[in-house]
Amino acid sequence: MPSPLWTPASTARGGPKWLDGDRPPEVDWGELGPEFFEAWGRPRGKIDPEAVSVYGPSGSGKTYFVTYILTERANQRGSHAVVIATKKADATLVSAGWPIVDKWPPDYGQNQVIYWSHSGLSDEEQAEQKHRIDRLTNQLWVPDSNMIVSWDELPYIVSDLGLRRRVITYYREGRGNGITNVAAMQRPSDVTRYPHSEARWTVAFRPKDQDDRKRVAEVLGNRRYYMDVLASLDNERHQFVIKRELTGQVFISSLPATRPHLIKRENHPR
Repeated sequence: MPSPLWTPASTARGGPKWLDGDRPPEVDWGELGPEFFEAWGRPRGKIDPEAVSVYGPSGSGKTYFVTYILTERANQRGSHAVVIATKKADATLVSAGWPIVDKWPPDYGQNQVIYWSHSGLSDEEQAEQKHRIDRLTNQLWVPDSNMIVSWDELPYIVSDLGLRRRVITYYREGRGNGITNVAAMQRPSDVTRYPHSEARWTVAFRPKDQDDRKRVAEVLGNRRYYMDVLASLDNERHQFVIKRELTGQVFISSLPATRPHLIKRENHPR
């Protein structure tokens, strides 16, 4: 089924012409969402992993967005997914209702899980956390993995835990194993360039300050234009900009307050 909002034919509604200075059109998620899920991972109509990068300060809605799209993707296609979580008891992650595990592989039938790698303040505790994530990503790195790997707060994993090389490998070569990378971060700094350059979908909530707004705008493309667009987003409504790199198209939307819940289904395409 075609996704007219995400094809060049929809330029009349929005597309590169917005760079004349017009604000990207706001589209209700009830209309935009179904076409996003139809298009994500199916560029040019063929199945192919497409990375997603989500930027936003704490409380902006980025974790809600990630768990929302992963849950909906799992419900529609049966996609297997793991969220690599490092923070202590993130309420938004917990409320997603996904099984929480601290070992791999998970139990039979647990195809969408949060892998909670606990840590503490000591060097020894962080070293153990790094070891656990390193071991997990090594176990996932198999031919035809066909897995969505969601990196929660990617800068911490890259910089604090020192897993930069592993993350680079996942972004540079993961498609060959059927791995889809989804990254959440407050700002595009303290990470490798790959989550920015390899992302085929870029999502941004309103940055906290002008410096962050400048950095996120540069990732989106036209710094001067997108700084104004990002500043116009409504925090109260948790508005975000979503850009499809394949076509250069951009829309503004916000998610419903009620999130989907996992439906256990089998034999779905991923």
